[in-house]
Amino acid sequence: MNGGSMKFSILSSELQKALAKLMGVVPSKSTMPILEHILVEVFRDESGQSALRLTATDLEITISVTVPLGITNGTHEPGKIAVPARRLMDTVRALPEVPLSFSAEPGTNKVIILTETGEYQLTGESSEEYPIPGESGLIFQAGESAVEFSVEGEVLKNLAAKTVFAVSTDELRPAMMGVLLQIRSNELRAVSTDGHRLVLVIRKEFSSNVERDLIVPAKAMNLLLRSIEPAPSTPALAGKGLVVVTAGQTHIKFALDSSIIISRLIEESYPNYESVIPLDNNKQLVVNRFELLAAVRRVALYSSSVTHQIRLQVVSGNEGVSASHFLELSAEDVDFGGGARERIACTYEGEPLEIGFNARYIEDLLTHLDSEEVLFEFSTPTRAAIVKPQASPTKEDILMLVMPIRLNS
Repeated sequence: MNGGSMKFSILSSELQKALAKLMGVVPSKSTMPILEHILVEVFRDESGQSALRLTATDLEITISVTVPLGITNGTHEPGKIAVPARRLMDTVRALPEVPLSFSAEPGTNKVIILTETGEYQLTGESSEEYPIPGESGLIFQAGESAVEFSVEGEVLKNLAAKTVFAVSTDELRPAMMGVLLQIRSNELRAVSTDGHRLVLVIRKEFSSNVERDLIVPAKAMNLLLRSIEPAPSTPALAGKGLVVVTAGQTHIKFALDSSIIISRLIEESYPNYESVIPLDNNKQLVVNRFELLAAVRRVALYSSSVTHQIRLQVVSGNEGVSASHFLELSAEDVDFGGGARERIACTYEGEPLEIGFNARYIEDLLTHLDSEEVLFEFSTPTRAAIVKPQASPTKEDILMLVMPIRLNS
């Protein structure tokens, strides 16, 4: 159906929530101005009820969000039109919680949004001008050996949240600009690295008939984070919250309860991350995660604005002090003067240690762990340190690795 001739009614908050899931895909500026639009479509679902589908694409990633309109919100007429995304989002965001009526005039592509007290006019584009990758059959070719599996949305969201922050932004290393998903017969692995730090999350109690390695762009993983809703607790909604993942040779599709995300895969070879995980780190330090995170943030305020270097040194407790060891954190800004030093209690096994890290990397790792206490495993001041929860959930293993930086003399 051509753009125009459509109508629907919806609460402003519902429309804003749906639009928010799309905006991460819409380019701010594009050589194809139509990509700065979203496709707005009213249709009948399988039950015959009216529904609203919003679609955005940058030709690499496409996301569609479906919102039930029901039969009580007003008159709904099927149709579709491309609407300027940011103008629509800015308008809806500026509105209070109100019902609104959305209509598009046939032939003119004029869009009118009405509330009880206002009228807002936008100029759209014909839906026929809007490119939706995959409609031509290019995403999953007929007969292609696709991998398909289902996973709980909360599990996938957790994997994304704990890995995507460590993805590289270096376009010269495209493989590292995504999260590696390793589908195994009895586990699902997610890996990310930027060359300075590495995160490996292993989800147990998972099964698949096919084994496959997939590199999913960070942008798609961030969209998943915004799109996956909390799992319903009502027994009547059992089955909701599952994500069906389908992967072909070039694309991957995540089918959620109300959203579909299709992304091009990164077709590169991922680095052999297992070869860089040290096996002989024999110095072990256990510390309260919250205390360490707070101390790192404070001490880092006095670190170099270029290197963000903080120094970690394990020192023995004095006689009469309850803790046998302390972790001393220090930083010095040699360019502008000033410095900071803190001590927090810890337990430690191994030879004396003094090592330097980028404070931002340590803060990121600690922020994305859940446990009350964390375990650091060290070797030498120039070799990678391992960071992991002191107590891991039974269904999940997580390992983080961070490279040190050379200490100032």
